[in-house]
Amino acid sequence: MAFKAGSIIVLGGVTLAAPIARAGDGERFDPFATYRTEPYHIDMREVLANPGKYVAEPVEQPDLSKLGAQPPVAAAPLPPGKLPPGWVQIGEVVQREEVATGLKQVDPQPLPAWEDIEGNQYPRKGTVFLNFNGGVLRNGSDNSAENKSTLARHNHPYPGYSGSESSALALIQAVKEDVASLGVRIVYEKRPSKTVPYTMAMIGGSWTDTNISDPAGGVAPGTDCEDRGQRNVVYAFDTSSATVSHEIGHAWGLDHTLGSDRIMSYEGGSNKIFGNNCQPLCEEECQGPGTIGCRLIHEIYCGEGSEAQNDLAELMKIFGGPEPDTEPPLVEIAEPVAETGVLELESDASVNVVAKIKDNYGGVGWKMLILKDGEVVLDQVDYDRVGSWYLANMPDGTYELTLEAEDHAEHVVRDKLTLIVGSPAPEPTTGGAETEDSADPGDTSDGSSSDGATGTGAPIDGEESCQCSSAGGSKSGGLLALAGLVWAHRARRRC
Repeated sequence: MAFKAGSIIVLGGVTLAAPIARAGDGERFDPFATYRTEPYHIDMREVLANPGKYVAEPVEQPDLSKLGAQPPVAAAPLPPGKLPPGWVQIGEVVQREEVATGLKQVDPQPLPAWEDIEGNQYPRKGTVFLNFNGGVLRNGSDNSAENKSTLARHNHPYPGYSGSESSALALIQAVKEDVASLGVRIVYEKRPSKTVPYTMAMIGGSWTDTNISDPAGGVAPGTDCEDRGQRNVVYAFDTSSATVSHEIGHAWGLDHTLGSDRIMSYEGGSNKIFGNNCQPLCEEECQGPGTIGCRLIHEIYCGEGSEAQNDLAELMKIFGGPEPDTEPPLVEIAEPVAETGVLELESDASVNVVAKIKDNYGGVGWKMLILKDGEVVLDQVDYDRVGSWYLANMPDGTYELTLEAEDHAEHVVRDKLTLIVGSPAPEPTTGGAETEDSADPGDTSDGSSSDGATGTGAPIDGEESCQCSSAGGSKSGGLLALAGLVWAHRARRRC
């Protein structure tokens, strides 16, 4: 199938200008390797005036025992969907318009500052949550933890899997086998916490339950090359294991190839795999021009102009092998400095809180939890990996700040800081005698924190001891630059 440069073509019901040059010749950009440098600015008076607004909703847990219990209810036909601006559907591929038209290509080299942010490095561990129970999805940039998806109908109740629990378990086992050689876990009984980044695959439903306009067996947003976004949502409508793994592969930056034995191929076949050789890409003969979103990344492994993709080589770069992660992350509230873990501030004070996170693999996530006078008032996952929070206009009271990090092995570690704003309540006395209990606020008699974590930055749930250094006088105040928010892992940077 050939087109003249600059001609008008129709793909999947969408009219586009044909590429004016080879796709790799366009301007380079990277929609996912972005970062922000300014801290989150949080007005504590506003937070306290809106109870619950800044507290994350609990994670709804799956239940496979409900599958197949009742026949599916026929829903009223939905009108064709509409993709957000900047996205186009080309057959079963949903692609960024600038890539589909050949104007831009995803840069194979993300910015060094982005790679140095903790959690972004390679190799990283990964998680895939297979969602069989459905749920209400919202339209927006992909964020699996918040049920947000580029391809979702806004506030649409996405249906669950119509098959039985036993057929779901068979599908789960097949997907596990597809990724067995990678550092990826497949979960389905328990949904991951919002803290750790993961890919969510919606199993079941129909293409009409998304905002694409034409039929498809499955769909995923394209151009997240090397899984730089880490929180994508994909859909498998025909519910075969090959389709599920195929759409997950798209979320990790893989494009279509030829070969009946390949997961990333449209050709029929059994026992499909992620291939470990440079297999020819399938573009014009499959969906049409503009469907290969990560061509320049594929060329790193197969050579410039090769028009081929090595599935396993790319996935091994992202996730490494299946060796277990036995080392919990380290966390520290590096600023403000508080030798005893308690800091007194004046009324209506403002303070900049800076986090330090370190883990032996990329993929770690973290959040900030704030309690005022014992009540949770803010629970915020750091989706942007900023690592700093500017807390302004703090009314009088006692604030307990908890920095919590989690990796893909479910190691959870915490560090705490107590802020006493305004005049603290006077200590009770008896006839002028000093009371026996003179421990710092928030401490317990055995030295452990109130949530069960032992000491600063220690893991919970019986994991190995994971101490991180406490704040000391050697640290300087002020707002740190982004590169100083986390401990860089330049040894793991691409050469």
